[in-house]
Amino acid sequence: MNVRRAAASSTISLTGLAVVAVVVAHVVTAAPPLVGVTVSALGAAVGLAVAALGYAVYRFEFTVRQTARIAGWNLLGVVVIALALALIYAYQDAVGSPPSTPVFSGTVLVAISSLAHVLIGINDARRIRAGALERERRKLSVLSRLVRHDLRTISQYLYGDASRARAAETQAERDAVADDIRETAADLGGLHDNLQTLRELVETDSADAAPADVASLVADAVASVRDDYPDAEIDLDAPESAPARAGEYVADAVRELVENAVEHTDGPVTVAVTREDGWVSVAVRDAGDGVPESEREIVLGERDITQLRHASGLGLWVAKWVADAYDGDLSFDDGVVRLRFRSR
Repeated sequence: MNVRRAAASSTISLTGLAVVAVVVAHVVTAAPPLVGVTVSALGAAVGLAVAALGYAVYRFEFTVRQTARIAGWNLLGVVVIALALALIYAYQDAVGSPPSTPVFSGTVLVAISSLAHVLIGINDARRIRAGALERERRKLSVLSRLVRHDLRTISQYLYGDASRARAAETQAERDAVADDIRETAADLGGLHDNLQTLRELVETDSADAAPADVASLVADAVASVRDDYPDAEIDLDAPESAPARAGEYVADAVRELVENAVEHTDGPVTVAVTREDGWVSVAVRDAGDGVPESEREIVLGERDITQLRHASGLGLWVAKWVADAYDGDLSFDDGVVRLRFRSR
């Protein structure tokens, strides 16, 4: 059970149950005439509808943020009508004609306002959810094209290795082919890991982001790349702690960026973590020319991906989707790739 979703949706149900309690208490204690009983029945029905909607909101697969948004609409409906009624009742009392049952009549009106606003909130959340699903569909479409390309490339390497293995006449030639096959297998394993990460990122709700120590996650990522590339020169400049609204996938993103820099340049790679203006920034700089402009434009959505034009590999896409998953951003500037996450 998601506690935050349950808490948000329960506020809606509690609103409805509170309405029912007030209405029932009025009928029991005041013994109203037929019209009063009719209004009470209406109020009770609306209250029960609000309570049921609260349960339905929880059962429906809204995200934490969407559920909280619906609860916010409910609160808005209650507060606005309550303030309006308070002003009206104060005026009536001032002119000497106070309402005879202010709590009862006000509760019925609050129930109607709550129901209307919850329905508005559900429609609003469904609209947002539809947009999110469309973005996920586009991401999966991009992922499908990238995977097809990478698998096709790997298969071509393997076909080439098979031909070389057949033609090999010496042990040295056979060993060279075996090394190439081993490297291709490692690439295939890395592709699988990236696909798993991307699949999980598609399902990640940014509202689930919690304070995470980006400095520690970056240090772990850099240490991992250093283990895999012992000859690489990787410098890390980071504070002791840099909390931000993020999560464990930050380490995956940084690892991909650092690994990409190491593989495409012979010089040192610098990773810097800084805190500035409500953001935590992770900058990866290498001695080369940086990510080609065509690849930057594709990853940032400024150019359509096609079979003949695509970003090489999945690493940049992992970094981009990690940024998206935590409401951060990815940018490229003068040989520097920068990830940013909100610190509050």
